Amino acid sequence: MNSQNDLIDYRELIGRYSFAEHAKRADQYFSSLKVDSPVARKPFADSDEASELCAGISALIKGLGLFRGARVLDFGAGTCWLSKILALLGCQVTAVDVSSSALDLGRQVIQSDPIGSKLPIDFISIADSRLPFADGSFDRVICFDALHHVPDQARAIAEFGRVLGDGGIAALHEPGPDHSRQAQSQFEMRNYGVIEADVYIEELIAEALKGGFSKASLAIFTVTPMFLDLQSFNDFLEDRALTSVGARELAKTVQESFRTRRVFFLEKGDSSAHLDSRTRAGLHATLELKTRYQKSGLKLSGEARNTGKVTWLPSGSGLGEVNLGVHLSGAQGTTLALDYARFPLSSQPIRPGESVAIDIEVPYPEAVDHGQLVFDLVAEGISWFELMGSAPIKIAFDAGATEGHF
Repeated sequence: MNSQNDLIDYRELIGRYSFAEHAKRADQYFSSLKVDSPVARKPFADSDEASELCAGISALIKGLGLFRGARVLDFGAGTCWLSKILALLGCQVTAVDVSSSALDLGRQVIQSDPIGSKLPIDFISIADSRLPFADGSFDRVICFDALHHVPDQARAIAEFGRVLGDGGIAALHEPGPDHSRQAQSQFEMRNYGVIEADVYIEELIAEALKGGFSKASLAIFTVTPMFLDLQSFNDFLEDRALTSVGARELAKTVQESFRTRRVFFLEKGDSSAHLDSRTRAGLHATLELKTRYQKSGLKLSGEARNTGKVTWLPSGSGLGEVNLGVHLSGAQGTTLALDYARFPLSSQPIRPGESVAIDIEVPYPEAVDHGQLVFDLVAEGISWFELMGSAPIKIAFDAGATEGHF
């Protein structure tokens, strides 16, 4: 075991080489790896690591407020395992790393998968501390266990702020202030010359707030589950365990897991003000419709009001645009056509609290004399509003009915 005097000081290691030399050493490490190596199987290289990484991924995804089509920078992507997850969630991902070998390995692994080969991921190696992107290029930045390998952490944080647009969020998963003295960190620095720096969250948040970020928050979550018998579990649900040993053990478990972990979020402006109908969260509406029978179909007038928390994108704008959709059901309530008809809702964004008028005519189905039309809003490619708790309007029809109000 190494004595205190034998410990490698990461600050001395940082100062020993230039940025390019540090990048070269990282690339040499990844160039020796193969597609079947444990690193290439991350986050599922082994069960212990997988449980911790997956818990961290869950917290980052929740805190990032991701949405379909979000432009995400995966900083220090390594073999791009997280880039693949983000792309599967519908994000437009840019994976960056100082090691082109790491990116090449990640590209091979991802593109060997029939699904992965179709994912929107760009692979870009970086040559210095300034990121090769214009200001405001991204909606989100994610950095998973990479910042502590960077020679200048404060500079990296500043770059995150620069490339994020207003309302953007940077999410980081890093070790804590004693990381460099851990046995594995000392091993990595001694044998590979890789930076394994301590992470002082107070300093980084202070730099972030000075550099343009408006808000910082830290996540606390359970990484290691507790296992209870049925009675203890029910006591916990009924709040009878709040002062029990079980509750104290739960708090202790969480505390211990965060002695060597920091998961934090940096917000640039008000991220909630920039959310729109490309995300399911916050979709909600009320529909009011008056109906009149006509020989050719149903004449409807009324309004749709945005009672949710996100702005509805205008009709014709693509992914997430909000339209009025119609389901067709038979007389017995069986769905005959989930997408019977679509009608544009508005050529302008509809913000929370705003409403838009509806004035449409829905033709009777040719092969169905009696049935039901179900009217609901839909964020295209995202979700029907009914699935998020809004109430659709159901209108029975009779194609042979006389004209008049229903």
